Amino acid sequence: MKTNNLQVLGGIALIVSALFFVSKSGYLSFNNPKDSQPNAPTSTPSVLGVGQRAPDFNLTTLDNQQFRLSDKKEKTVILFGMAGWCGTCIPEGRVLTKISQEYANKGIEVIGVAFTKGDNDDFLKEFKKVGSIDIPLALDTDNVAQKYNLTRLETTYIIKKDRIILYKDEQSTSYEDYKRELDKII
Repeated sequence: MKTNNLQVLGGIALIVSALFFVSKSGYLSFNNPKDSQPNAPTSTPSVLGVGQRAPDFNLTTLDNQQFRLSDKKEKTVILFGMAGWCGTCIPEGRVLTKISQEYANKGIEVIGVAFTKGDNDDFLKEFKKVGSIDIPLALDTDNVAQKYNLTRLETTYIIKKDRIILYKDEQSTSYEDYKRELDKII
């Protein structure tokens, strides 16, 4: 039994050391718009807030479906900034799965956008599997992080049908908070 405990502790220490090394190397750092666009302007994008118009974006989901905000004219869209390797994003992903199922027939669509450098399709597939998450997920191939100034995981925008931002937060959002905000417009 002691051998198993030592193996577990050794494994945990190895994982923590690897994460520390990877984070220090920049592998887990957030997208820098200048990294993906060599000629990107150096000015900081304006911070989007409630009442402002949401910029358009076009992404291909993990299920190979197109998700273009401007095509969702009759829908309210929840944009969830996350990462496939983010364990703390899983509970909110589960909440959004529940919201998506409950509000689908009321014109609500959800998309999770993985916007960090370390993300890839394998991480997103594992995120969905481990978390039992059933919402569309996409890698940020259209500079959504830059357009929405995503710098924190678990940043959420609720975008009304008219593409005006109804709600924004930069922390985990509860089921009750989503329900309260969505019920304002349904």
